[in-house]
Amino acid sequence: MPDQLPNPFVVLVMMDEDIDLDLIRSAAPSQVEVHRVPPGAIEDEAGMFPPPTGLKSYRLPWKTDLTPEQLTELLGRTHAIMTGLPFPIHLRDRMPSLLWAEYSFAGVSDFSNADLWNTDVTITSGRGFVQALPIAEMVIAAALSSAKNITLATDQTRAGLLDSSAFNIRLIRGKTLGVVGAGGIGGEIARLAKALGMRVLATRRSTTSRQANVDGIDLLYPASELHAMLNECDFVAVSAPLTADTERMFNAQAFAAMKGGAFFSNVARGEVVDETALKDAVRSGKLASVYLDVYSEERQRPPDPELMALPGVVITPHNSGDTDINFWPAAESFTANLKRLLSGEALLNQVDFTRGY
Repeated sequence: MPDQLPNPFVVLVMMDEDIDLDLIRSAAPSQVEVHRVPPGAIEDEAGMFPPPTGLKSYRLPWKTDLTPEQLTELLGRTHAIMTGLPFPIHLRDRMPSLLWAEYSFAGVSDFSNADLWNTDVTITSGRGFVQALPIAEMVIAAALSSAKNITLATDQTRAGLLDSSAFNIRLIRGKTLGVVGAGGIGGEIARLAKALGMRVLATRRSTTSRQANVDGIDLLYPASELHAMLNECDFVAVSAPLTADTERMFNAQAFAAMKGGAFFSNVARGEVVDETALKDAVRSGKLASVYLDVYSEERQRPPDPELMALPGVVITPHNSGDTDINFWPAAESFTANLKRLLSGEALLNQVDFTRGY
């Protein structure tokens, strides 16, 4: 970015959600000019990501009072954008003044579908700020449900039959949880697990050797020792970003490394799991129960019906971060980074294109 930022510094909030524009302006009222245009109003023939199918529907149509000429003019002089899902794929040559884009979710791999990816535009994410606690609570809830056979109890209740011989209830305290990807979400999962008396292990990409007692984690492993960690775990929670290194990392070999009868959860991206290997692990009994908030190619297709039909598998529609209390401080995260930018500080959560997050 240039040493001397433009004045006015033009911010475009490219989201349909209700965003506190005044908070963003408050970063520097005399310098920051803020506009909001729903993303669909900027769509062109290149389309949107995700396409208008899949898990979630979006409020349509997206309207703006701006004329096409005014939209073109605004895009041309915008210096920073704040966006989420969905977003227009084609932006770079329409936004020649653009310096910075913040994608307001943790899983920034989605944004690799935009033509801003791997360009001179600085990209940041909401990693560690957005929805970490609700997602972590969902993982712990699923782990407790598995340990206490809640799904079985629900099924028996609906069937009008109670049979204690079918239950295998386990105590959570003292069991080992492995967190794959000890970032913002993984850190919250670890914290809640420790509160329940669990032993917590984790992997982190930046770790080069095993380290004890790091950030509340009993033992932190380098990513290269994933299988060694899995061998210790009664419960596994995946919260790692999707990158070239993590794609399909949970394959047949990874599931073989796990304890028999383990619990497996994935709140990262579906593509970190080989779904054929996952189904085999469930069918063989290697995995006793599975919780998924994501599945492979979820933006393009419904979930695999064979996977959904397997006993012990529970899938939610990528909504583990949703809750009655707003844990999606997108405006707060963006404003904090905007203040850092205006004061010459390094931005938080800047994406490294070579590592993919």
